Amino acid sequence: MHKSFSTSLLVSLVLMTFSLSAQQNISGTIKGYSNKKLNLLLLRGDQKIAIDSVRTDASGNFNFSPSWNLPKGMYLLRTAEGTTIRLIIGSENIRMQSDGTDGSNPVEFVHSLENQLWYEYFLFKSEAQFKQELLKPILQQYPEDDLFFQQTTEEYERLQNKLHEIANRIISQHPESLAARFIRADLPPELPLQMTLQQQRDHLKKHFFDKVDFGDTLLINSDLLSRKMIDYLSLYQRQGMGMNEVQIEFIKALEVILKQASVETKVYLFAVEFFIEGFYKMGLTGVSDYLSTLPHLQGDCLDEFTLLEIDRIAGPYRKIVNGSAAPPIKGTDIKGKLFELSKDNKKTSLLVFWSITCPHCLEMIPQLKELTKNMSDVQVISVILSHDNSSLRTYLKDEALDEWIHIVDGKGWDSQLVDDWMVFGTPTLFVIDPGMRILSKPSGLPELRAVFQQRQ
Repeated sequence: MHKSFSTSLLVSLVLMTFSLSAQQNISGTIKGYSNKKLNLLLLRGDQKIAIDSVRTDASGNFNFSPSWNLPKGMYLLRTAEGTTIRLIIGSENIRMQSDGTDGSNPVEFVHSLENQLWYEYFLFKSEAQFKQELLKPILQQYPEDDLFFQQTTEEYERLQNKLHEIANRIISQHPESLAARFIRADLPPELPLQMTLQQQRDHLKKHFFDKVDFGDTLLINSDLLSRKMIDYLSLYQRQGMGMNEVQIEFIKALEVILKQASVETKVYLFAVEFFIEGFYKMGLTGVSDYLSTLPHLQGDCLDEFTLLEIDRIAGPYRKIVNGSAAPPIKGTDIKGKLFELSKDNKKTSLLVFWSITCPHCLEMIPQLKELTKNMSDVQVISVILSHDNSSLRTYLKDEALDEWIHIVDGKGWDSQLVDDWMVFGTPTLFVIDPGMRILSKPSGLPELRAVFQQRQ
């Protein structure tokens, strides 16, 4: 994957979400930070997308007043020295002040309920986790019947309970706030200390995402979900694991993540994009190959933009690419005749994966018919991921698609052709040359028309 292309496209997509309606104002004072540049960055997983920059005045005052409505999410204010202040930007104006830039100075939000709520939770969480890390060696090594062990256990549980009390209070009192949505995703699961270490690990694996709403696309505009997923992967690591075992365990973890993320396509693709290049660069190609198959993706009736996103994210890691040998196409057509596409074929083939329940497909099919009706050197092979029933046959008759070859094996997404061609959504198109090589995988009709025009 070309990172520069991916990042530039991402910035473009973010900018497309900006509105020319009411604007937010982010202002404040950072003492001692005089006449210096201050950057505003949007967090998106491990990426920090530059949004705007200003210079402070002699007193450290600054003011961001963008002429567009910034997308809701989690942002960073970053100084020239690299220190950062985390912000939640929603629809309210923000006014803050800090006593310095060394990272240890407290930030006070004079105006912004969202950030006041988030920082109440975030500051206590940071303190609690620091103390809990100091207590863990005692809990793991000290005799359980010792009074000090019991006191340590009580303190660990007190910190854990207090954090959940703060989080649950904010969530219950401000359930629709951005802070509450972020806190739900960020809140660590409670650790039952009475369990053995292995039981604790198994408990965390089972309950790690209990409060995470994978249907909430707001989480994409933060680093909370990505860090949560990384923490979950760590539960599957053990010392002394070989390369193959590491990949197997990571795939087990990703199975859980992607199954939950499949409730929302945007969140699902965010998770795949976050992981796939990293594992590939680490040499864990078994994991990147697994991710490229997009397991658990709900592929019925994906729009053209989503199909483009799938190709952008997973395309470079797939085996089905332009110029590669086409997998075999054989089966029984809807008339009961055996069909097999071979190298002896004299025509260019348009392979169409579609479903009778997919509105995008039903919109495209008549247009494909119109496009190919005068192309005597093109045959259309229709692979229908629906059951052979009266509704399907009525549709084919009404649309007069008798000249097409229709393959319906009744297996839907379990069809061997779906696996062979690595199809993840409908409609999906392939153009195959007479030599059984993949000429193109058009994302839609405009690209398909261009492919056919180039043949002439």
